[in-house]
Amino acid sequence: MNKDAQKIASTGMTPPMSGQDFADWGLADVAYIKPLEMEGRTFYGVFAANGQQLGLMENRNAAYAALFENDLEPISLH
Repeated sequence: MNKDAQKIASTGMTPPMSGQDFADWGLADVAYIKPLEMEGRTFYGVFAANGQQLGLMENRNAAYAALFENDLEPISLH
């Protein structure tokens, strides 16, 4: 066990997350909506927490409906 691991163990702190763990965090629970310009029109992409595009909707309300239909919690990126 290295000194950092000993320090974490002795203080009861949670060990740091790996980059992959952080990328996967909330993957099945949260998503975000991002406006996308295509062919001179605005569409709304639905994206998983890791950035994978899940869908493309014609309007923002349809994008939110898709999140709620699939039990995903919308998160704000602001």
